[in-house]
Order: sequence, then structure tokens, then C-alpha cells
Amino acid sequence: MPYVNEKKIGPPTLGVFVPCDPRIDESSRKRAFNIGKTTANLLAKRLQMPDGNPPNVFFCSFLIDSENTADSGAREMKDAGVEALIIVPDTWFFPGKSAMALSAHFPPTTPLVCVGGNNAPKPGVVGIDALVGAYAQTGRLCPMIIGNMPETGMNPEFDEKTRDEIVDLAYAVMATVALRGKRYLSVDTDSMQMETALNHVHAARRFFGLESTRESMKIFADMLQKKGGYNPEELKELKDWVINVKFKDRIFSNTEEIVQSQQAVYTQKNIKAPELSEDEKNKLDEGLALYLIIRNYMKDINAIGGGWTSQLAWGSDRKGIPLTTADIAESLFNSTEDHTGVKTVIPFATENDIQGLLTMITYCYLSGGKPPLFMDFRKVYEPWEIEKIAKEIKLDLAPYKEKFWMKKGFIDGNNSGSASLDYAEEVYLFKAIEYYFPGLGFSVGFISPKGITGIAGRMAFSDLSGMFTMVQDEAQSVELPPALRERCCHASNYSWPHTFLTFKNIPSSLAKVGMPANHFHMITGLPRRRWQHFSDYNLILNYHWENTAEYTEGVDRPLPMLWRINGGEVRGKMLMAGKS
Repeated sequence: MPYVNEKKIGPPTLGVFVPCDPRIDESSRKRAFNIGKTTANLLAKRLQMPDGNPPNVFFCSFLIDSENTADSGAREMKDAGVEALIIVPDTWFFPGKSAMALSAHFPPTTPLVCVGGNNAPKPGVVGIDALVGAYAQTGRLCPMIIGNMPETGMNPEFDEKTRDEIVDLAYAVMATVALRGKRYLSVDTDSMQMETALNHVHAARRFFGLESTRESMKIFADMLQKKGGYNPEELKELKDWVINVKFKDRIFSNTEEIVQSQQAVYTQKNIKAPELSEDEKNKLDEGLALYLIIRNYMKDINAIGGGWTSQLAWGSDRKGIPLTTADIAESLFNSTEDHTGVKTVIPFATENDIQGLLTMITYCYLSGGKPPLFMDFRKVYEPWEIEKIAKEIKLDLAPYKEKFWMKKGFIDGNNSGSASLDYAEEVYLFKAIEYYFPGLGFSVGFISPKGITGIAGRMAFSDLSGMFTMVQDEAQSVELPPALRERCCHASNYSWPHTFLTFKNIPSSLAKVGMPANHFHMITGLPRRRWQHFSDYNLILNYHWENTAEYTEGVDRPLPMLWRINGGEVRGKMLMAGKS
């Protein structure tokens, strides 16, 4: 079988084939075949699953130029386990006799893609337009890319701009098929009764193909109290890594004192952490054991992500027996390292925010496994308020007048759990404040460095439409002057992670009323158009911010033909979802 990379069990399989005109000369047939194989190799080289492996990429071993070859090609690709079809023409072809005849052998939910060059000699463009238009008229989504390559020669390659466009579209296809049938863990109810955090069991299954295991916290409480569900020797290894490596000399058990005295732990590096008492060491053990317990449970059920209810029933309702916070466990899940070394990120949502988890999972898969950052949309600082605070703390803002955060304002992304260690240069552990988490335990704390760029946002669900909508924008982390940094950290929860973010296209005055829940999430390595392609396949609506461009060349994907001929993106997606 002509796989272009070593086939592995687990990753999805993408199928590439070349439709062709049966009348065409042999050299043109050979050129077309070579372009298809080059495209398949590009996908195998540039795409990556969260565990670092590429998808399986299968290249049909012959041209599809008739009903007979279409049937044979479909059999070959179905035998190979192909789950998505990438169509790569270089010549004219008869759509009904070739590509459409082949795709008819696959379920109508199979993602389709058509990519080619803007070539005149044996025109492929007319074939792409004809095929995509035909699919659109039948109600099938088939995004197209008409890029650039040499019009002559036997082994032409797409230029770098076109390759990037193809990779973004293929990532959307790969993530779409990779998530189907996967499972996440949802432990207990939505924490604090936040209905923006409900477990959308049916909607997650319908739009993403994701299943869920819903579990009670009792089983985890029992395992923690009976010291079961993990290897005690591994707990020792994890504790040694935490105390003597990752958080060495930065584990603070006197959090309440730090908060009350307004100490500048983050910016004054000479503040010494107190020695941990035996009780505090035991609480640290509990939190680390909980990480191993949940990790092992998720392995047993093949979960790719999870959500946890730390507040109320587990750690803060005194009617029960409050247990250690899961904050450090949540941070470790969302990070690319732990005591075992480099590891695969497992998106994990604090407060069992499954709506937020769906955002984090899709972000992670579309970025090739980058760590998602879970945050509260805690406090928005507009330019006028920055100036007001600067006067109060006697900070001269003159050197910062041209900074982006001074012109746009910034957001303090601040939450106790699920904050990935990858968004920090130096990480701390702080003991939980007892009145808030009487079960105690430890939380990660940090301030993100400047210059982290990516997308920040969140999906929301509405009963009115029965659909998900993404609210997001490009964002970057910013570095504030030390005095302002400390002032902002102490204004919210000092001992929890802080990422000061500025959105690229919208002012903070608009951002503060635009986020659809109390949590939002950031990811690096995810171009906007890649998300848009994924949203097309999964029928997710995209909120368009006020006073921003509808389409920016090189940033946004062109609207798929299916949406163009059905009243636009929103109307087309609602028709497809049966919701209009």
C-alpha cells in the first residue's frame, strides 16, 4: 500500500488522490501524479498530532480519470482506512467521472479538500472550480486552495505561501477526523453551578464526535484516602521533582502573610520561602497523588482531556470533608513536562468547565499539541485606569506611552487551576488560603513573560441556535513595569498564575463585554484561518468583533463556496445544522 510515511496505529489516515483528464498526454499525467505525491509528502512532514506523531498519509497509486479508476481508487483508499480526502488536480478532469465518483464510496461526513496550482497549460483551475461548485450544489463542503507553482516542469512544487495554506487546511481536516470517537473525562457537576460550564454531552457528540465519561468524585476521594490508584514509588519521584527541581526554593506556605503584607514575591527574587511543616508536606503529597490517580484513571478509559470540580463538594464545602485542591494536578496535565520528562499535553479544565475544555481540546489538536492556557477573564485594565493606578503608586508612565498595552489596555488572566507551566519562565507553589479552600493543598503561581503570541478565546453554546460560537482574537502577553505588575497581581489573587494579555484587533473596553463566560483560553501556533477551516467542518459559528475587517488577506480563509451560495457563513452553517 502506498503510504508516504510509516503507518501507525492510532493517528487518523488522510487520503490524497489526483483526478485527471483521460485524454491528456503522458508527460502531463506524470506531472500531475508527481504533484499529488509531493502534496502527500508535505502533509506527512508538516502535520503533527498532540503526541508528536504525524497522521498516516496514503497516496492513491494511480490517477483517477474514469468511473473504473474511481471505483478502484476508492477500494484502495478504503482498505487503507482513509478518513478524509485531499483532491489534488493539475489538469482538467470530468468531476462526475473521477473525484465525485470516488468520494461517493465514502460517508457524506467524510471531509473533502481540493488544492491545486493556478496553471494555464492544462488548466486545473477550471477543474477545481467545477468540482467545488458541484459539491456545493449538492450541499457538500469542499474548501479549495488555488495556489502558485511553476506552470511547466515535471516536478513543480507549491510556493511557501501556498504550502502554508494547504497545511492550515489539512490541520483542520486532521483535527476533525482525529477527534471523532475520542473521549474526555468529566468529574462530577459543573463547579459552583456555572451554567456556562455545563457538560454538553449531546452537542459535543454531534458537532465534534466526542464522547464523555461522567464520573462521581467519590471514587477519587476514596482512592486518595486509601492511598490507592497510584504507585507510591512514583509519588516519591514526582515529589522530588517538584521540591528539588521545578519549584526548588519557590514553595511558599505563608500565602496569607504574603497577601496581607503585599510582598513582591514575583519581582523581588531575594524573598526566602519558609520550610514546609510535616502537615504541609502531607498536603503536597495529597495534591501530587491526586495527579497520578486522575492520570491513571484517564489512561484506563483512553481519555484525551478532562474536567475537575475543585470547589464546593470537593474542596470548599464544610458540610463535607474538604480535600486538597487539584490545582497543581491541573497545571501538570496542561504542561509539556512532569517528573517523567517531556510529555504529551492533556487539556484539563478547572471547575469541570467542559465548554472551556472543548475549546482547549480543539485548540490543542489544531496546534499540533501546544499547551492550552486556562484563565479567568479576571480584570480588564483600560488605558485610563492604567494612568489612574500609575498616579496612585507614583509610577512614571512616560517610558511606556508607546507600548501596545498602554494604547489598547490589557487583561489579567488569573486562575488557580489549569495554568500550563509552559506559559511561565519561573514557577512558584503557594499554599491555598484556608477560608477559600479549607481542604488546603498547593496552587501554581507565576507571571507570564512578554512576547507569547497566539489566539485567546472561548466557545459558547446557545439553546436558541443549538450551536457553538467561537469568540476569540489574536493576543499577546505583555510585560508591565514591576510596580504595576505587583499592584495588579495583588488586586486579584496573588498566589495564582497571571498572564497579562492584550488583544490585537480590539480595545480592552470592547473585550471586557465580549467574553461569553468567566473563563477563556489561549494557545500558540494556531493561525486564525486554520481555526476558521476547522469551524467550517464542525459547523461552529464565529463571532465577528465590532469595527474589525471582514477579511484580511493571508490571515483569514476565503469563504467556502458552500457558504457563498447559501447566504453567507452563518446562514450556511445553520442550514447544515438544521437550525434555521
